[in-house]
Amino acid sequence: MNERVGVFGGTFDPVHTGHLLLAEAARAQAGLSRVLFMPAHIQPFKQDAGISPDDDRLRMLSLAISDNPGFGVTLIEIEQGGVSYTIDSLRALRSSLGGMRLCFIIGTDMFLMIGKWKEADALVREFDFAVGVRPGYLHGEAVAKAEALKQSHGTRVDFVDNPPIRLSSTELRECVKNGGTIRYLVPESVRRYLLVREREGERRFAHTKRVVDLASEMAKRFGADAEKAALAALLHDYCKDSGGGAENDVAHGAMAADAARREFGVTDEDVLNAIRYHTTGRAGMSRLELIVFLADTVEPGRTYDRIARLRDTCRDDLEKGALDVLIELKLYLEKKGLAVSEDTEAAIEDLRHRCRKEVTIQAIASPPSFRA
Repeated sequence: MNERVGVFGGTFDPVHTGHLLLAEAARAQAGLSRVLFMPAHIQPFKQDAGISPDDDRLRMLSLAISDNPGFGVTLIEIEQGGVSYTIDSLRALRSSLGGMRLCFIIGTDMFLMIGKWKEADALVREFDFAVGVRPGYLHGEAVAKAEALKQSHGTRVDFVDNPPIRLSSTELRECVKNGGTIRYLVPESVRRYLLVREREGERRFAHTKRVVDLASEMAKRFGADAEKAALAALLHDYCKDSGGGAENDVAHGAMAADAARREFGVTDEDVLNAIRYHTTGRAGMSRLELIVFLADTVEPGRTYDRIARLRDTCRDDLEKGALDVLIELKLYLEKKGLAVSEDTEAAIEDLRHRCRKEVTIQAIASPPSFRA
């Protein structure tokens, strides 16, 4: 079996441009059929490090590699839990892939420390290595190490050009916390994710992730663009202020749309409108707007009265679901003595008309039959 699969382990917190460049270089220069990123649950050498939850790191990885068909993700270390040891993970992965030959992608520093890893002799005997090297940086030591392993264990080591970019995931996280820029250091999709997470905080961001998941699922079900739905859902509450009162409850949609254009370069008007009107609705809502509006309203974390009935309606009919939600919103605002947005009133009337029209069309398509 000549095909080899590359495996790239790490915490990827966050995945950055250096990771992606090394993985692509290894894929191309070592002749790998594909590269699987293998995020660790807990790395042996970083057991005391405070890393992001598995879910966040997996989401960022998926965003980062979505446009490269030669990349994938294996959850083997995440699913195993506990401290992740490379020898155990590679053996389990090899078994799951039917004995596929695996090539572990690694940097020069870690390669020179390979003797300290768990079952190091078995590791270098059973698996190949693709080592990222930079001109002038420990190159001689790495070559000598590779030759020694070849002589003692028959290890295959491919050296690949590691682009001269030194990035630290820890430093990137600190940069985000301190308000610095990480543009071009991570994929734009990852940058958006990090900035939204930092701005919203844990509780609000948990809601945002649920909205992203539901909006993506609804988009697939109703024939809309799932990537656009996920983007609008990610940014929909970017300007939400929990202490901003009723005014911010309405205005944060428009504010987030402006921020999406200004800070993240979003120019798709359908995406921007889905963000802008997710708090009020409007007449003539597009399919994407309906999806984001409903995903925000009925995501699994919501627990208000009649939520189960609204979820059932939204599952089958976007327009009927949105109409029911908007009527509930209007009744709630009126009960609280709060103003109902003109956009909300217009959306209710428009959706009533659209729903009546749909019923009429269905009746014409399926006229009743009469028996004598």
